[in-house]
Amino acid sequence: MGRSQRLRRHRGILETERRGSWLQHWREPYLQALAMSWPVFLALVAVAYGAINALFAVLYRLDPTGIAGVRAAGLSWAEAFFFSVQTLGSIGYGAMHPISLYTNLVVTVEALCGLLFIALTTGLAFARFARSTARIRFSQLAVVHAYNGVPTLVFRLANERRNGLLDARLRAFLAVDEVSSEGHRMRRLLPLALERDQSIAFQLIWTGMHRIDASSPLCGLDGAALQRLNAELVVAFAGVDETLERPVHARHSWPVERIAFGRCFEDMLEHQADATHIHWESLDRTSPCSLTG
Repeated sequence: MGRSQRLRRHRGILETERRGSWLQHWREPYLQALAMSWPVFLALVAVAYGAINALFAVLYRLDPTGIAGVRAAGLSWAEAFFFSVQTLGSIGYGAMHPISLYTNLVVTVEALCGLLFIALTTGLAFARFARSTARIRFSQLAVVHAYNGVPTLVFRLANERRNGLLDARLRAFLAVDEVSSEGHRMRRLLPLALERDQSIAFQLIWTGMHRIDASSPLCGLDGAALQRLNAELVVAFAGVDETLERPVHARHSWPVERIAFGRCFEDMLEHQADATHIHWESLDRTSPCSLTG
């Protein structure tokens, strides 16, 4: 790790910039292979596959007469490359085959490299497919309004998966910049107690609610005060996929500009005589509400 790294504020906390991270963390190729997108992963596999075949094609051309079945007197670049492809993939059409000791040794080494390459790429692809993703959608705004006579911070999250999440847990924090009396600067995460921070199962919608009472870090703070503190609401979700039985995680934050005072979320449920309907388009809809009971 370098002596100095550029930081950015992301989702309420400071983290290193991802620019060039795959070069900086080359000692963790497994983590990088899981973190990168599918197009980048497949492109790197294709580049590695082509580079291996090109390398062995160069080695085969060092002995132009070591492979039988070539069309011309000497081994061309194309013939060497596609012979390497056949060897690496254990295809073996039979038209070209090694005849010299040197070429047979190179074939032996490439066959071993082919086994390792296939094993590594298969393992990485399986690990990427088996990795669970939360697919949690958070509301665009967090709102503050009166609930049962007490000012309450409210936000929403929705489960976009078709299956449920078991043992769901939700935690909320207020991230603020703090300067001590001695002049030490620190980014603090102040815990916010929720009305309900865990659930047996998370199927559809979860409304997170924090009462702003005397014990709350938000007590006495308005939008202007939060702006001076460079505050953000940070939320972390954790659960277990009931199908794969694997843990899933999600994190989101609302900067102070996305915290609306004096607004409340509209109801998403419509109760009828024969059924109850949920309107997903109302997840982010808000309306004016009172801040006091």
